[in-house]
Amino acid sequence: SNENNNDKNNNIVSTIIFDVDDTLYDVGTGFTAHRNGEIVQQYMVDHLHFKSLAAAKSIRDEYFAKYHSTAKALTVAQKDGRFPPNAPEFSVVHLANYWADKLDYTKLGPPKRDVFTFLETLQRDHNVTLVAFSNGPRNYVKRVLEELELFDLFGDERLFAVDDVLPYCKPEKEAFQTIFDCIGCTSVESCVMVEDSMKNIRSAKSLGMKTILVTGSNEEGRILPEDKPDFKDDAVDCSISKIEDLLNALP
Repeated sequence: SNENNNDKNNNIVSTIIFDVDDTLYDVGTGFTAHRNGEIVQQYMVDHLHFKSLAAAKSIRDEYFAKYHSTAKALTVAQKDGRFPPNAPEFSVVHLANYWADKLDYTKLGPPKRDVFTFLETLQRDHNVTLVAFSNGPRNYVKRVLEELELFDLFGDERLFAVDDVLPYCKPEKEAFQTIFDCIGCTSVESCVMVEDSMKNIRSAKSLGMKTILVTGSNEEGRILPEDKPDFKDDAVDCSISKIEDLLNALP
């Protein structure tokens, strides 16, 4: 539509909200498949008393397809009575710490120093607020950001994880609203969402945000094939294949 052509503020970006997993590192690393595959299944057997990895996988996958967050998936599955009767109460923090300790972070590849430098410049010279917003649990997300050497862009105060927005999570609008309220964002139109999930991209767009879709280098490591990136979707303003391409994508 041409009606925005006269609006000189239309390209002003005040805030960039970054998803973390499969956005700030490439889905092709296999790190997400590792985290949401063997590692979470082992957790469910060891700590939640599932009888087998297969039984754990079946419940986790069923609920993850609905909620796009393992933490929320397991919370709801237990409420629905789908856990073994002798399972302890599921704790998001306990899962986060297990992931922070047990995952193979070398799969993430080298730190994202060029991305850090570029985003730090935006923050410093253009007064852009940078936010990380993940459906993963906080201590785990923080560990990923530290491994990528990107944590200092956000700090604890601008890192939002699923624990900060439960009972909601992306793509629910209440989850986004929590972030807007916390960072004091008054103009959603000047916010950009950088994401790999179509559900979350569509939700961000419906709230009035600009959207940048990260498509990934390949689909091999994607755990929700039905949510795979579609750069032709109307909700996508711009698409990049990996986070390093962001510097050419911003208005």
